[in-house]
Amino acid sequence: MIWTKTSLSMMIISSSTLIIQLLFIINIPLSVVEGKCPSKANSFCLQVDGFDSILLDGSHFTNISKVFRQIAFLFDDDHESKELDQFILINNFKLEKLDRNVFCDFRFRHIVIRNCTRLNSIDRDAFNGTARFVKSIKIDSIGLTETTAEDFFEALNSLDNLEDLELKNHRVLNITEYTFRQKRLKSLHLDGPLEIINNNAFFYTDNLSILKLTKSIRRIKQHAFHFRLASNKTLDLYLDAKIGSMERRVFLSTQRPLTINLFLNKMSNFEAAIFRPVLMEPIKHELILHGNPKEMRNPCQLLWLFRNKHRFKGVFQFKDEPMIDESYFDQWRCSNQMIHGYPSSGGGTIVMDNGHTTNKHDNNEIHEEMNNIDRAGIDQSHNRAISLSTINRSIIFAEIIVIVMTGIRLLL
Repeated sequence: MIWTKTSLSMMIISSSTLIIQLLFIINIPLSVVEGKCPSKANSFCLQVDGFDSILLDGSHFTNISKVFRQIAFLFDDDHESKELDQFILINNFKLEKLDRNVFCDFRFRHIVIRNCTRLNSIDRDAFNGTARFVKSIKIDSIGLTETTAEDFFEALNSLDNLEDLELKNHRVLNITEYTFRQKRLKSLHLDGPLEIINNNAFFYTDNLSILKLTKSIRRIKQHAFHFRLASNKTLDLYLDAKIGSMERRVFLSTQRPLTINLFLNKMSNFEAAIFRPVLMEPIKHELILHGNPKEMRNPCQLLWLFRNKHRFKGVFQFKDEPMIDESYFDQWRCSNQMIHGYPSSGGGTIVMDNGHTTNKHDNNEIHEEMNNIDRAGIDQSHNRAISLSTINRSIIFAEIIVIVMTGIRLLL
């Protein structure tokens, strides 16, 4: 049989057309962009030698397990070929659930789920198969609620090697005891309106070094930052959230050094009863303030800190306004509002250990406790002054006695 150039060309075109049609049926883009995955709706995107990441973008993916079963034939029938860099699920407004074994026999190092607002249920065994491989998970804007949160957190706790977790724009209100149990977790970011962070919420996160709490928190309980193991590794704590109340010893049970980052534009209250003991702990903690006092509802709450700035040298810094000193607060006439060196008014609450609240103008007990806190070297000059005063009074009294006795002798 003799093939003409025309007939050969027609066969090549026909074959190419068939391949294109097949690829469009399974929604795989033809173009491969090295190092980047194009975010085209309704498409899979396989990168790095053709099989690096899988991107599911769009609302027509209502059964993720089915998708993985359908594309399995593209991979060799071995474990290594199905170990991919990341799975990305975005912009899906119909998907409601991730089922058990959702990834079949695929394994991913990174998982990103974003803008899936109806996704309100994640089975506690959803990550079976990939659990040992996942290093990071970033979840943003899903429909998770309080009623389905338990299974979701159990699914996360199955990830033994998870190091980085972000949970943003969620509807989980309460972080309960022992919620996070990933022993290799290093970084955790919770961004959402939280009601309560309960005691021992992060108890088993032995290697946690960065904890970011953003948006808003109504209450942080006394042992919220308590860990099961003591450590000399510093925990960087970022409180970039509007916080309703914190219990008084909230930072004193961490069993590790803390770097506490506070953002003044979010701080409604800055209570001496909460933060001063932290700066006086034998464990060297550090307090870093971000922003400007003018952003606070009551800037005078900071005055006690600046009056004692020399005492906290090395453990306190004002990152954005390093030149601010005590005189800066004269513009608010803070001295007229102070009792025992602490603000006497301005709103806000401290939560006591028994769960009751107390207003700042009724904090005599707290102020007394703060005044009794002893730190080596802090009050030596004050104690010395008291001793000298006592000695002087004794001398004066003795002189008076001598004068009186002399007068009596003269009269006799």
